[in-house]
Amino acid sequence: MLAALRLPALLCLIIGLATSLVAQDPPTQLEPNTIEALENLAKGLVEKRQQLLTATAEEKEALEKEISDLKWQFAELTARSDVKGFLAPDKGEFNLEKEAIGLIEPVIDAIKSVTAESRQISAIESRLKELEDWLPQARTAQQTAERTRNLLPQESAARAEATTEIEQRWKPLIKRYEDEERILNARLQTIKESQKPFADHAKEFFAQRGLTLLLSTAAFFAVLFTMRWLQNRMLARRRRERAVSLRIAEVVFSALGLLLAIIATMIVPWMRQDFLLLSIGIVFLIGAGWVLVKMAPQFFEQIRLILNIGSVREGERIIMEGLPYRVDNLRFYSTLSNPCLQGGELRVPIQELIGRRSRVPGPGEPWFPSEVGDVVILDDDIIGPVTVQTPEVVVVDDYLAPRSYTAAAYLDQNPRNLSDGFSIVALFGIDYAHQTDATTVIPERLTQALRAELPQFVDDAAHIREAEVEFEAAGASSLDLEARAVFTGDAAIHYRELQRALQHILVDACTKNGWNIPFPQLTVHRAN
Repeated sequence: MLAALRLPALLCLIIGLATSLVAQDPPTQLEPNTIEALENLAKGLVEKRQQLLTATAEEKEALEKEISDLKWQFAELTARSDVKGFLAPDKGEFNLEKEAIGLIEPVIDAIKSVTAESRQISAIESRLKELEDWLPQARTAQQTAERTRNLLPQESAARAEATTEIEQRWKPLIKRYEDEERILNARLQTIKESQKPFADHAKEFFAQRGLTLLLSTAAFFAVLFTMRWLQNRMLARRRRERAVSLRIAEVVFSALGLLLAIIATMIVPWMRQDFLLLSIGIVFLIGAGWVLVKMAPQFFEQIRLILNIGSVREGERIIMEGLPYRVDNLRFYSTLSNPCLQGGELRVPIQELIGRRSRVPGPGEPWFPSEVGDVVILDDDIIGPVTVQTPEVVVVDDYLAPRSYTAAAYLDQNPRNLSDGFSIVALFGIDYAHQTDATTVIPERLTQALRAELPQFVDDAAHIREAEVEFEAAGASSLDLEARAVFTGDAAIHYRELQRALQHILVDACTKNGWNIPFPQLTVHRAN
């Protein structure tokens, strides 16, 4: 009981400390900075009021606005509260675009501050590249103009105009480009020498906001795990078949825990007046909220599943990747299990169950056709014990040579489980010469031979449940008999030997009693 109360008491203590930090008591003395700020505001008010006495009509309007702003600032600083907010609230029209820009402005300013030097370097290098392209062209144009001037007559007006063109256009332009190039190179060198590496920016960021990030992270996980602990303590006594009300309580607790954890995360930068991280957090929450709105239908289906009122229900049978599983519980990470598989317990995100269907298992319905240690026979004539059986692979040991199958491929082989008991049937025929005894004496003696000889091929005679020979049919070439031996699952490991033993005993008994086993015969009728 004491342990159950410790963590809630600790939470109350933390909340009380946070409240005491937020609430501000009336000051007992003023800081020097506050006194200086109040003195400056008072002097500013005196000066503006004096200017107002001699101001013109146009100047009075501006001065009155400045005096009003100074008075509001003085009132807020003396009262240490947002006086203007409740005495003269701003009832301007709400502008969503303006509010959004104001919200992300601190983030943009921070990014601009970090990338300012890099952007300056990029702009200077781009301008230098332009100058490197233009200067050769300008010099070439000047040289061409000088050659053209020199080819003109000495006293001609064109020669004088060409000289003026060179002196007033090309030489000043080239000089301006050269001066700009020298200045830009000097600026570029200065910026590169003073540029901070990215590691320094990162250190500065974490030095200023690292503690805030650490406290925000700690607050998030502390509240989240505390709510999870409270949920487990309060809802610990629950049955396997949980009521809908209990499921609703779990969903509400989980959502409330996440909400409180987010609120605690946002309170930390607000209390530490780190408005950059607060803005980043708010932008992130807005984006997350938008995603939640878009994914609302999917979340609705997940909640239905968790409340056990969806298409998949606890305790029912569901097919996942071709294998049957029992739905043990439905939560954000649900548990599925197959009791016949090694490692047959799966943790599945609830969203993977959306769109699937489960059903109530039938009485005695198997979860898998075999278990580890069972002897099986497959359609590809592989016979042996199952040594490994997981959701991914099944290994059958045939003649000490293990054969691996994927679980789906193993099921496609239609495994026949011999460990639950099996029978071996052998069909053979005797000659029509023994027709008199074929339905009476011969089946009885062959049955006696089977019952007498089969025990030596098994570990224990109790493994033989039944051994019998009966008349089957009159065939085209022989009188057909059917020998059938039924064994317990303990004899399954000797399946191949028992198949051969059955034929061996029958042939020996026929030889001993002089009963011929005929070859297939073909009768040919000759036309008259």
